[in-house]
Amino acid sequence: MLRDIAKERMTILYDMALKAVRRGDKDLARRYVELVVDIAGKSRTRPPKSIRRGYCRRCYIPLIPGLTARYRIVSEGRGSRLVVTCLECGWRRRFMIKSRRRSGGGSKAR
Repeated sequence: MLRDIAKERMTILYDMALKAVRRGDKDLARRYVELVVDIAGKSRTRPPKSIRRGYCRRCYIPLIPGLTARYRIVSEGRGSRLVVTCLECGWRRRFMIKSRRRSGGGSKAR
């Protein structure tokens, strides 16, 4: 019961933070995200994945592609990564992208 209310409040506050950034009020947006983190800590529940990945862990600004964040795909030998860069403070976060493996067997030349 308490965790359901906490998740609902976190979602509402995060949506308000996104609207505040789009209006240009970044200080208010930071405060909303700080409240989301406080509610998560006090209720001992994790925010939804979209919220956890949706703000900068250093400066607490909501990450909006092109406005407050840059999203890049960096290819590597064993797979690719999504690199999210905060345009406010320069903080970077990397996520692995699952690569499709080729099905082995059929047409190997010997």
